[in-house]
Amino acid sequence: MVMHASENSQSDRSDRGDRLALAFRVLTAPRRYIRPWYVAYLLLGIVTAGMLPVLLPLIVEARTHRLATVAYVLGAYNFGLLTSPLSGILAERTKAYRTLFLGSFLVTAAGIVGVLLLRELPLWLVSAFALGAGSGGAATLATFFVVDFAPRAEWEARIGWLQSFNATGQVAGLMLTAAFSTGDGTVALWLCVAIVLLAIVVGGIGLPLSKSAAPASADSQHLHHHLNVRFLAVFPKLSFPSGVDLHFYHLILPGLRELHRTMGTAFGRFLLSWFVLALAVAAFFSYFPLMLSESYNIGARATALIYAVISAAGIVLYVLTGRLTARYGAGRVYSCALALRLVGFGLLLVPFLMSATNRSLFGVAGFSLIVLAWPLLSVSGTDLGARLTPFSEGAAVGLLNAALALATAVGIVVSGPLVAHWGYESIPATALAGLAAALWLGIHTWRQTSSVPDP
Repeated sequence: MVMHASENSQSDRSDRGDRLALAFRVLTAPRRYIRPWYVAYLLLGIVTAGMLPVLLPLIVEARTHRLATVAYVLGAYNFGLLTSPLSGILAERTKAYRTLFLGSFLVTAAGIVGVLLLRELPLWLVSAFALGAGSGGAATLATFFVVDFAPRAEWEARIGWLQSFNATGQVAGLMLTAAFSTGDGTVALWLCVAIVLLAIVVGGIGLPLSKSAAPASADSQHLHHHLNVRFLAVFPKLSFPSGVDLHFYHLILPGLRELHRTMGTAFGRFLLSWFVLALAVAAFFSYFPLMLSESYNIGARATALIYAVISAAGIVLYVLTGRLTARYGAGRVYSCALALRLVGFGLLLVPFLMSATNRSLFGVAGFSLIVLAWPLLSVSGTDLGARLTPFSEGAAVGLLNAALALATAVGIVVSGPLVAHWGYESIPATALAGLAAALWLGIHTWRQTSSVPDP
């Protein structure tokens, strides 16, 4: 028994050492893993992860003066994201990776132009849907250019750098939003269009040509059999405001085919916790620029700057979270992250329950904790799902993304009438209730995984 435990300990140390050595090689040899077209993905991050999350709610509310309309438009955007797997399927069947990738940017730009020029809600919904479908498709196909054209041994390294480019774009986009936050936002949206069009030009540099691509082997068609999802904790992921991680959208369909096997399992309970978590916070990430401005006296410029600083800190936090999950376990980190978001929303609720002399202080503190919790949730949730899954890791991650996207889209649409009827105080109140339920399920999962060995 002692000898077996010693062997396991040595194996764990060896595995950890191998991962750290690989991470060091990746970070010190960027030219091997970075391609010029990654800049296009950075530009996409500037627009879809940095500028639009703040600008869209402000512009829609300013033009319609109806809070429910904000939810409907952003809901259509998130439903557009759900079509992302179709881009992957179409690319694999037609082998037109390059055309579809660049076309996704064009659809994204068209969606933004539609929001700018159109005025009727049905047309806005179509534009927002196109915006989500285009940006989600570009994210999916960017990952495909790694897994279908690069050696399998380099997948994690290349995807990690790809994510880092997008995360950097998010920070840059938030800074631009702060600079262009005055006025009605029209100039800023046209700037978004220009950036996306520039991404089309840059995105063609260094892309593999689909006509010269070798047919995918049986192994390469099943990324989830080989991709080490835990290694990706070394790198920052795209922290989309709604919490949707776009990089594994092409894995959603394999996971859906395995959904029936999750019933009554620890993974199924965790999946429910993950769904409730996304449902609980969807409203906040739709309305946060408006809510912080009108309820806490925090202007759009200050919101963008705070978000930029927190996002930059979050890049470092992704790395630290990977180490925390290895040391304390994914279940503990996941539960603590949920508790952190509970504290954040609790702070947001305080000014609604009692007269607070400095509402902005509660707003800044609550917002910061809510956003900072996402790297903890993203890394620990991915790791926890991979540990609990009764099938492949990739299919499990796909199910997590499907639950996250669906809960976000539904939660945003449902939040419209709630906010319109009860005001912004309904956002932290419902979030606290949902997060408490997610935490209960998460703690239950923590207990279930206390005896799960580190694979």
